[in-house]
Parts: sequence; C-alpha cells; structure tokens
Amino acid sequence: MGRQASRGKGLWVNPLPWAVLAALITWLLTLWRHHPCQQTVAGQPVDAFMRLCYSDIPILYQNTALGTGGAPYRDAALDQPPLTGLFVTIARALADLVGADPTFGVPVQRLVDGSHLFFLVAAVLLFCCLLATVLSVLLMGRGSARRVATGPSGRVRSWDALLVAAAPAVVTGGLVSWDLFAVALATAGLLAWALRRQLLAGVLLGLAAAAGTWPLLLLLALLLVCLRAGRVAVWARTAGVALGVWLAVLGIAVLAWTPAALGSAGAWHRRGPELGSVWFVLEAAGGRIPLLSLLVAALMLSWCAWVASLVVRAPRRPRVGQVAFLLVAGWLLVNKGFSPQQVLWLLPLVPLARPVVSDWAVWAGAETLYCWAVWGHLGGLTTSGAGGDDVVYWGAIGLRVLVLAWLVAQVAHDVTKPWDDPVREPLVDDPIGGVLDHAPDAVGRPA
Repeated sequence: MGRQASRGKGLWVNPLPWAVLAALITWLLTLWRHHPCQQTVAGQPVDAFMRLCYSDIPILYQNTALGTGGAPYRDAALDQPPLTGLFVTIARALADLVGADPTFGVPVQRLVDGSHLFFLVAAVLLFCCLLATVLSVLLMGRGSARRVATGPSGRVRSWDALLVAAAPAVVTGGLVSWDLFAVALATAGLLAWALRRQLLAGVLLGLAAAAGTWPLLLLLALLLVCLRAGRVAVWARTAGVALGVWLAVLGIAVLAWTPAALGSAGAWHRRGPELGSVWFVLEAAGGRIPLLSLLVAALMLSWCAWVASLVVRAPRRPRVGQVAFLLVAGWLLVNKGFSPQQVLWLLPLVPLARPVVSDWAVWAGAETLYCWAVWGHLGGLTTSGAGGDDVVYWGAIGLRVLVLAWLVAQVAHDVTKPWDDPVREPLVDDPIGGVLDHAPDAVGRPA
C-alpha cells in the first residue's frame, strides 16, 4: 500500500475517495465508542473509566464556567494552549447556535443537554481536522513526489493516507481531547513545505505551535535537514514567520483573555510523573525521582543531539518525515507523561517516516492495548479489590514504550542504511523535502 501511487482517474485506482471513506468509518466508530459515556440525565453521572470511553470534552463544559457563559482561562480553567482555547470557544459558540444555553444559573439538566450538544459539535470540528490530516498525507506519502500535469498541487495521491484514515489511534484518542486540531495544522504545515511554499508553512507551523507547542519540534527537524543541505536561509524565513505567528497568537490571547492563557505551558516544570510514562511506573514502584524536570530536559537535549548526529553521519540526507518522527517520538518517550490522546501526534508522522503496514499494525496494536489498560487502571478494573500495584497497567506502559522505541530503531536503521528505506525510489529523494528534494549536501558526511 502506497508504493504505487494513483496515476489514473478511475475510482478503483484513486486513493482519495477510499481515504475519505475510511476516515468517515473510523470516525463513526469513534463516536460509537464514546456513546456509552454520554450523560443524558442530571444527577446520574456515567463512570467513563469503567466503560473505557472517557473524554475531556463534555466534562469541560459541565464542570467549568464554559457551560455557563464564562470566557476561557479568565472564567473557565482550561489546560490548553491559547489557539486551542479559541477552537474550544468556537465550538461553544456553534453549540449555542444549535440549542445549548450557556447562561449563569441554567438548570442542571439544561447544562447536561448543552454538554452533549457541545460534544457533538466538537466531534464535527475534530472530524474536519482528521480529514485535513488525511488529505495532507494523501499528497505527501510514497510516490506523491512524482509530478503530474493535473491537480492544483501537481502531485500524485498516495495510498499511505489510509494509514492515517484507518488508524485505531483515532478511535482510541480522537475524542479524548482536542489534539487533532494541532495535528491538522502541523500536517498542513509540512504539506506547505513540501509544496515549496515556505511562508505558508511558517504560518501554519506557527499556528500549530500555538495550538499544541510540540509542533516546534517540526521546525527543529527542518533546521537539521536544512543545515546538511545548506538551505538555512530558507529555513530562517519559515521559522521567522512561524515564530512571529506564534508570538502574535500568544499576545492576542493575553489581551483578549488573561495571562493565565499561557499557564498550560508554564505549568509543565511543576508537574510530577504522569500517566503513560516510564517515570510514572518508577514512582509507583516506590522510587523517588528528584529534579525530574531537569532530568527530562537533559534527556531530550541528548536525544536531539543523537538525532542531529544521525542527520550528519547518514550516507544520504535523511528525509524530513524521518527526522520529524524521531524528534516527536523522543519527546513522548522521555516526557513526564504520555497521555492516550498524545499518540495522535504520531498519526501522520509514522506513515511519513516508515509506511510499512506490518510495523504500523504492531504500533497500532500496542496503542490499542494501552488505551484499554489506562482506562481500566483509572476505573479500578486492572487492580485487585485490595488495591496494591497495578502490574497490568505497568506492563501496558512497558509494551507501549518498547514498541515505540522499536519503531524509532526501525526508522534510525532506514536513516543509516537508506537503501532499505521503503519510501526512496531511484527518482525519489524526499516527497516532503520541498526545496531539499534532490538538493546537494553542503555539509559533508564525516569519514
């Protein structure tokens, strides 16, 4: 899948309708999975952990001032970056249009009904984000760099988009929180770079960073590859625009709401080990981890140095998708927490880095098992009645981390042995390289 991209216009050889259909089916499954967790009667809350279908979205509406007309951050506590806060505000405004009543003193049943409408509106908006991600990968996957005379992008559509559209990670994490918004912006930014529209890429990546922070790692990936190709000036223009857009959004958020809109990023250093991380297991097993923030920062700097050394020493300049995946995966592996929905950060990057169906299936299986385990852990399903250590959940964390580390090793192997890279072909260098595609190296490989 993906090796032969579509060249024809017939339905059977065109990946576009199949990718859209797969995304629609996947999203309907996601909605079906969350249906048992929708509270419909006031005073009768649903145990979403026990039903393995928790979502932050309706709870945010019910349990904060968001459901009674309050402004994000100023009146309603919101642990999201500022552009995502705006996205949440738009979702609430649309929910108001279809019947929600976010006014102070509203009856509890009306608040519950409003939270259900808010969830449905958010589901529609996030499905649009999923579609945007799928369509971006459609034009960036294997074979997409073969130029064609038709189409606004001049690129061939790739079957690799199905690895996004049909990903179990969408079912398990797509409606847990708002992460698909930043994923869509970040993926669109990579597509703009692939189409050699560097300023547009800067705008989109800046917006993505304002919606999720982690897309800043994509700018670092572009820097590392541009350094080897001697295209730092091109990168600087993109990064400058991205930085300007990011800072502008942060400034507008402070003026429109409150400086608390920046609190989600600043609170990171005060947090301890969180769900999904190796640090959580170590602390739960009785180990105390001093100076965790400093340790995580040091590990991430070391990881970035390792990735940079791979870029410099590789026999052939690594592809943008490979470097981006390695950096984002590294952050997820060493960070204090690895929430179920954060797997969506890798949703477009795994197919762009290593679109091998068997590898993708192993990764998807590990993530699905972890999703079951984390909600079971929080609902008390994976512990004995007397309490004690939850070794089932610890094992799920270990499996998830090991599988992701194995996938990192697979991508690193492709970087160091580019003749094994499943994406490269005789006339294909980097489908999303943009100005880097087929560009000569300016930094020689060390002997």
